[in-house]
Amino acid sequence: MPTVTEAYNTRDFWIQENIKYATPNFRLRKCARIVNQLAQGKRFDLLDVGCGPAALRRLLDSNVNYHGIDMAIHGTAPFLKETNFVQDVIAYKGQKFDIVVALGVFEYMGPHQVQKFVEIARILRKNGKFVMSYINFRHVLRRIVPIYNNVQPVTELVRGLEQVFRVDRCFPVYHHWRHKEPGRNALPGIQMRMNCNIPLLSTRFAGEYFCICSPR
Repeated sequence: MPTVTEAYNTRDFWIQENIKYATPNFRLRKCARIVNQLAQGKRFDLLDVGCGPAALRRLLDSNVNYHGIDMAIHGTAPFLKETNFVQDVIAYKGQKFDIVVALGVFEYMGPHQVQKFVEIARILRKNGKFVMSYINFRHVLRRIVPIYNNVQPVTELVRGLEQVFRVDRCFPVYHHWRHKEPGRNALPGIQMRMNCNIPLLSTRFAGEYFCICSPR
């Protein structure tokens, strides 16, 4: 199953793809809930890597100071920066951050995965947190589509993270037998609050995983 290639999509692809994420999906809403809990009402600076239309910003508490970078930015804003963060170093105006988020990003990092982890670690503050998502390619109905260039089991991803970070937690974003975000029949309200692995079930039916990491 593991697949790592140098095949990358262009800005023209992402400018269209990002439109799909203008309305916050389940993963984004659950990530916002986690970020708000981590911030605990304190003034936090956040960088959203692969921010797309910056839909996460609308879900965050006012104490979280949002910044985003992406390969394809639709409109200008003082808190957004367009950059090819595969080719260029992940950074934002020399700043450091309390939280860095990367949702649906590392499935597209090819052989640059560990290097990008290193770059993220460099911009985290001492007690900062890195929150990322990754598809469960071990799902019983897994979908491996050609646009993914970094395909591996979540256990392998965690080994890569552990080269750079301390992995505090790794748990499913949601469970669904059809490998899709939970709908009415998949108890989305319960799954929004459930941050744990279920023995024998998660490895086969988790759609994606969140990993929450700290600097070493």
